[in-house]
Amino acid sequence: MMVVIQQPEHLPWIGFFNKMAQCDLFVYLDNVQFKKRYFENRNKIKAEDGIKWITVPIYSKGKYTQNINQVVIDNESRWTKKYMGMIERTYKKSPFWNDVKSIVYPCLEQKYSKLVDANLSLIDKCKKYLKIETTTVLASNLEVDDFTGSDLNLEICIKTKADIYISGPDGRDYLDIDGFNQKGIKIVYHDFEHPVYPQLFDGFVSHMSIIDLIANMGPKSSHIVRECYKAGPRGMMSDSSN
Repeated sequence: MMVVIQQPEHLPWIGFFNKMAQCDLFVYLDNVQFKKRYFENRNKIKAEDGIKWITVPIYSKGKYTQNINQVVIDNESRWTKKYMGMIERTYKKSPFWNDVKSIVYPCLEQKYSKLVDANLSLIDKCKKYLKIETTTVLASNLEVDDFTGSDLNLEICIKTKADIYISGPDGRDYLDIDGFNQKGIKIVYHDFEHPVYPQLFDGFVSHMSIIDLIANMGPKSSHIVRECYKAGPRGMMSDSSN
């Protein structure tokens, strides 16, 4: 069982879906602290006049330690019109603008209260478009709330019967490799190599939201996401024994 553990980001980048396509189980890490000015409530798109952030406003004043699954969207600000307008201005001339619209707009029209619900809805729409069939589960449903850091990741792996854990490269800085080894769980690192594809406007900029790839490449995005980087025993990912 190859497992990935990842925060449910907002319209994530290609690497997020590359990991999802290659694992057996993708665990949404929704029970950890929300990071302000990170990727849980925003992401980047490449516009004609540079990189722009598409952002979901949230209530954060006095809520410095709230978990991701506790974050509430500030729907009183009526943010969706501005949000959709920015996406349309950026991608309306792209070859697959209608595909992006069909993914994003229905989710925004739902007017979700919780950020995690909006993010999961958008991820699921992208997942289906990319033809990724990986099973997903919420960490908050695994009864692991008493753990933090490396211990949290290890406990999730134990609960999900993982024998391989795909970690981001930052895992090298904090994961207790001995603890995983004692449980017979191998760690491999997702040292992702970003693909280059045709974009609107001059030059290429990596690490945009997945909708940038979809807007420019349409149905070919599924192949690009799957084939741009091969993981672990199924490819060339580095492991914890090196």
